[in-house]
Amino acid sequence: MNFWFLLICFGVAFLAQYALGMIQMKSFTKHFGELRRKGKVAIGKKKGAFKAGSIVMFAVDDNGIILDSSYMSGVTVLARFKKLKGFEGLNVSTLTKEDAKGFPKQVQGAILEASSNYNVIMSGGEVQEPESPLSRLTGSIKNLATQK
Repeated sequence: MNFWFLLICFGVAFLAQYALGMIQMKSFTKHFGELRRKGKVAIGKKKGAFKAGSIVMFAVDDNGIILDSSYMSGVTVLARFKKLKGFEGLNVSTLTKEDAKGFPKQVQGAILEASSNYNVIMSGGEVQEPESPLSRLTGSIKNLATQK
């Protein structure tokens, strides 16, 4: 009896996580579309395994001047996008840690990554995705296994 109860609880939790994740993706798509209608969009993100992760999006004109911005920060799928104020009129390619002062550390990191990503793309490069924690772990295990 307990086995089936636990199995049903896990199933309900999985479906709730899936549904809330879909709602969060819909929110991302909506905000991205709104910013995209204003111009190019520079996106930065900072992942948080056991702390809040953050995503920052800047709508910029052809000269890199920020027209509008949004951010999402949180640990769960209940996090929603909010307006990021204070960046309108700044050049996204020259943002510094001083410009991001006053925001949580994860949001500051996402702001600086958005600036870096914009610079890489505008210079003709390609943004490299960092390795996931699981990939780093398996790589470490493989390195240990191959060492003599």
